[in-house]
Amino acid sequence: MRNIEPEHEKTDFRKVSHYCLIITLIFIIFCLISANLGINNILKSPKYTIGEASSDWHHKNNNGVGIDYKYDVNGITYSKTANVSYQKGDKFLIVFDSIKPDNSAILDIYSIENYLIDLKVPSKGWKYQDVPFSIDRNTIKKYVHDWNVEPFEYIQK
Repeated sequence: MRNIEPEHEKTDFRKVSHYCLIITLIFIIFCLISANLGINNILKSPKYTIGEASSDWHHKNNNGVGIDYKYDVNGITYSKTANVSYQKGDKFLIVFDSIKPDNSAILDIYSIENYLIDLKVPSKGWKYQDVPFSIDRNTIKKYVHDWNVEPFEYIQK
């Protein structure tokens, strides 16, 4: 005897798989839109500070793949993980949303030279014109929007 599935079970499975596919697509679109909104908010009211790698690059921990890093704004230390190549103790420029400082991005297109490591950063961060070394607003805007780009593709001014 052959084991034949009833037609209604096939139809139910197809419906469920279609619903799962639709829900997955909606979730992906939602994630892309919310990430883009976060980037736009950073660029609407940006401030700058120095971040520091608090771990070496790792494959996976509770925070994800990459390095753990931290930065201070208004006496609060924010900790995040990013998929960039730094070693523990390295410092780099961070752009953050001055209204919601937890929303930030690493600007690894600008290196923090040795003479800049001990800079005194204001507790609220620098405004664009107050950053004590040369940065370019248009380059930053383009770099933050190009999420899949290598830092060496941008020329530091």
